[in-house]
Amino acid sequence: MILVAGATGLVGRAVCALLPTGRRPWVEWSLQPRAPGWEEGPRQVRAGDLAAADPAALAQEFHDLQAVIHVAGVAPGARPARADHETAVMRTLVALAQARRVERFVFLSACGAAVDSGHPWLRAKGEAERLLRESGLPYVIVRADLVTAPDAPWLHALQQVVRATRKLRLPLLRAGRVQPSAVGDVAIALATALDHHRVVGRSFAIGRAPPLRLDELCELVARRFGRTLEWSRVPFVGDALDDALAAVPSGPLADAAAFIRLFALLEPAPLDEYDRLLPMARASVEEELRGYPWGAPPPRPGEPLPLVQPPQDTALPLFIPGEALRDSRERAMLPPAWLGRVDGFGRGERSPDETRSDREPDTAPGSTPGTA
Repeated sequence: MILVAGATGLVGRAVCALLPTGRRPWVEWSLQPRAPGWEEGPRQVRAGDLAAADPAALAQEFHDLQAVIHVAGVAPGARPARADHETAVMRTLVALAQARRVERFVFLSACGAAVDSGHPWLRAKGEAERLLRESGLPYVIVRADLVTAPDAPWLHALQQVVRATRKLRLPLLRAGRVQPSAVGDVAIALATALDHHRVVGRSFAIGRAPPLRLDELCELVARRFGRTLEWSRVPFVGDALDDALAAVPSGPLADAAAFIRLFALLEPAPLDEYDRLLPMARASVEEELRGYPWGAPPPRPGEPLPLVQPPQDTALPLFIPGEALRDSRERAMLPPAWLGRVDGFGRGERSPDETRSDREPDTAPGSTPGTA
């Protein structure tokens, strides 16, 4: 029997829809006592908080457990980050899997997960990965980037923003890149990891090329609705961004600033191993958006969405604070930035051990000499 932890989540539902093709029994576990679709079909379901569950009692209940697919967890942008809950759930599942000596433990983690990450969600995923690696179990860690689906919270939030009749003022994070994966592709990767002999004890990233920036994703969603975005010259983050999202129809993304910061941290993950393990056709984001039932007619046959243009400048800094930096001549006037970073006024961030005695004062628009 296979235990699917997080069965009613975005990925969990896709996994449970795929498992019947393998003719293997499974049991679904969710934090929600009554989730949509649970009453449909002959399914074994359990509800409760795995973080507070007793592993010994679970081992008695799931006496024929052979594998675990762990897709439970807090999504990026959810509030609070609940890193302690993420690790507590992993401890419970690891103890259960050890007691039952499972054949495979498959964990859906995130690209960029690390115990020393500066982002709370990625740090929580990194801690959970560490617990699994140290457990001695036959594990597989699948690291996904953003997961796309018509009801994906982050994509729903972008849809709300681009449909609002106002200027779009989001941080133009140029260096951060994401590689979205369709929820069906993620489910296939997880189900394949149950039996694939080459992936035991390994981690591999999944996603789709080409990598996308936040502004590119917004523009793709806008094209789906036939809109052209108007970007403000002064982007913002934090409370101001939360206030802006509060002005559009309510959505499931609670902590917008935390979600947006992911684009500053994530870089394209290597997908070579993913392509070798699962050499299947994967639809592009443009093709996937075409068929989403979002209340707007899709493009007519023969009218593809415009292709995303490749990045024009690979040396752009991590944070792009305004339109001025899109102009190469104005960008050339800026002082050198430490690790490619600039502050909110477009000024280069200095290295802690770098002296300024032999440097010219900052000349970025709006800056004051000696204040970078």
